[in-house]
Amino acid sequence: MKIYKLIGTTMFVLLLTGIGANIALADLEKLKEEENSKTDINISAGYRGVSEDKNPSRALEYDSLKSSPLFNVDLATDQGSYFLNFNFDYLNENDYSGELDLNSKGLAQVNLRSERFFHNLDHVPYDNGYTGGEPTAAVPDPGPPLVRVPTGTPVEGSRPDGAFTNSLGNEVIRTFYTDQNPNDDYGLRLDTNEFEVKLKHPTYPAHINLAYWRYEKKGDKQMRFVGENCATACHMQSKTRKIDRVTEEFKAEADAHAGMIDFALEALFRTFRDNESIPTDYFGSHSRGRDEDLFEHSEDPDSKLTEVTLKANTAPSGGLVGSASFTIGERENQSDLTSVAPVKAETDYYKACADVTYTPGKNWTFNARYRLIDLDSDNTDQFNVDEYGNTNGNPLDVRDPVDITRSWYEAIVNYRPSRQLTITGELRREEIDRSNTGHGGSHSSSDDPAVAITINPSWDLPTEEVITRAKIGFKSRLLDKSALKLSGWVSIQHDDDPAYGTSFQDSQQLFLSSSYNPSPFWGLLANVNLLKQENDEYELHGYSIDREKKQQNINLSTYVTPLNGLSFDLNYGYFHTDIDQDILIGTGTATVYKPSPIVGQSFNYAFADDSNDYSQTVNALTLGVTWQAREDLSCRLEGNYTRSKASFSPDFDEAGPYPYNIYGDGDLYYGELPNSSSLKKISELDIRQIGLRSRLNWQIDNNWSCAVEATYDDYDDKNSNYSDGSVQTAMVSFSRGW
Repeated sequence: MKIYKLIGTTMFVLLLTGIGANIALADLEKLKEEENSKTDINISAGYRGVSEDKNPSRALEYDSLKSSPLFNVDLATDQGSYFLNFNFDYLNENDYSGELDLNSKGLAQVNLRSERFFHNLDHVPYDNGYTGGEPTAAVPDPGPPLVRVPTGTPVEGSRPDGAFTNSLGNEVIRTFYTDQNPNDDYGLRLDTNEFEVKLKHPTYPAHINLAYWRYEKKGDKQMRFVGENCATACHMQSKTRKIDRVTEEFKAEADAHAGMIDFALEALFRTFRDNESIPTDYFGSHSRGRDEDLFEHSEDPDSKLTEVTLKANTAPSGGLVGSASFTIGERENQSDLTSVAPVKAETDYYKACADVTYTPGKNWTFNARYRLIDLDSDNTDQFNVDEYGNTNGNPLDVRDPVDITRSWYEAIVNYRPSRQLTITGELRREEIDRSNTGHGGSHSSSDDPAVAITINPSWDLPTEEVITRAKIGFKSRLLDKSALKLSGWVSIQHDDDPAYGTSFQDSQQLFLSSSYNPSPFWGLLANVNLLKQENDEYELHGYSIDREKKQQNINLSTYVTPLNGLSFDLNYGYFHTDIDQDILIGTGTATVYKPSPIVGQSFNYAFADDSNDYSQTVNALTLGVTWQAREDLSCRLEGNYTRSKASFSPDFDEAGPYPYNIYGDGDLYYGELPNSSSLKKISELDIRQIGLRSRLNWQIDNNWSCAVEATYDDYDDKNSNYSDGSVQTAMVSFSRGW
């Protein structure tokens, strides 16, 4: 009996001890969780002032250019059961960004992101101080000069009316400009909003990902177009166009592990819509039967895209790793034009992708890649333009689009003879097949507006094209602690039948990079990229059009820390491009049907110029100094200088005749002889940009800090004063952390 009592008492004590221990352990886990939980909060508030001089749009292209209060919130908390990160940076209503990340023990993850910034746009001045209707009536021979009435002072940099003086001394206007909104400022507000949620099954390796993305443009931009009636004078017009465009994307993905394979299914739906109405403007009459009237033009059609993708991949570890995917999709444009109908364009496509990586040992890695895309496009066969078009009521034929199949194969080998050296070799072959190609004739239209316009049903493109590229490169770490790193590669590429005048038959490229950091006190980084491309087998209308491009890109960076807390950094970039390409002016012989003295005569409009050169050079320099004056006080001063130059230098002076249909008498029916004397001047660019930044950070105590910043940006166009301008900003803010 005593034994039973002893056993009973012992069990009761052990039970109480176990319960107490469980309670104690629970309290201990709770206490441990509370000790591990941590929250950091930092809030900043201040004010930024902006001052402008002249035209500030190019000096600070991506800035709202507004004085405003500002604030920032940073929150990071770890509560054990979930993690939360939140950041919101507000400058003004047109410039802010925010992001929130929430993770609940990996079972659910939510990400929210919102960003807005402003893009300043140019207003090319078309307001030349003149008014008056379009001169639609023909000028008799001899006729009075066409004079437009000045109504104001022309805007600096405005486009002057183009006029010729005929043999009788009469001024004949060939081009004149009208700006419907000469005083408007242009810019776009760009909004990006994203929402993404990831869900994980608690006991099975499967996930569900849902995402929504929205990109929105709102604001005003300049729209420039020609009134088309160039029989007497080309009317160039400018007006303000309201912009309200939205792109939305929905994406859903589910993946799961099935043994050694991970499968995923992804669906995507994307839409684009223009919420503003189609522009409608006045156009003059046309010689092929269209009367003057208001017409729709410059539509940005709505569109939608739908695709489904199936993915599969093995585990990313092991000697053999593979992945593959297959996508099928459709894209469709949705036009709302009423003056030209029907307008239909859609593309069905499929894509395939495969990657295999084999690592037999520590010295070798082999990788094979395959890509395929097949585009099957369709569009309207005929447009009905009725009285709105310039086809005299005839429908306008539209040729079938090009269907494309593009295959891409690549093999990559990595060899590591030592830990300090890796050698890489790559070989890639790209095959392109096109439909609806050939030389089926040319577009033609009769002098009689009642005769329909005919088109070439084929595209002048190669049916088959093969591009082969070989590349070899290396990466090395030559000194202890990787103080000296060298890397580089060289590649050659050949295209057996280039499709376009800007395509290249042969290409060679060299890249070299080095970094040297022998100590924390100084270091050097340098890289150079050299490119040469050429094509001497492209023909256009029977003319050989050669093209050669040379490009050099050099970057140098260094830092020096002469004293503890004081450091200097210097960055220099050089970019140069030189393109030598033949150009063809005109396409061949044409018969003149007016003016009357030379009607019925044929003239050769075409001539080739093989002495063209386009050159662009950019030099960019940045110098900065950082000074940690005290433990609680740091300063940063930075300046940058950029000089950009570019010019187009053709060289031709061709003898006529070239009948430019100028109303007048005598030899000036043929116009002036074409030459290149003024083309270089009007295409030349010479731009200087200067920027200065200074910032001071003061840690007042453990919780409070202060920041002061000032900037200056200046844009100077050496060839014109219209775009010149500068912007100065000053900002002060205080921060409190918990």
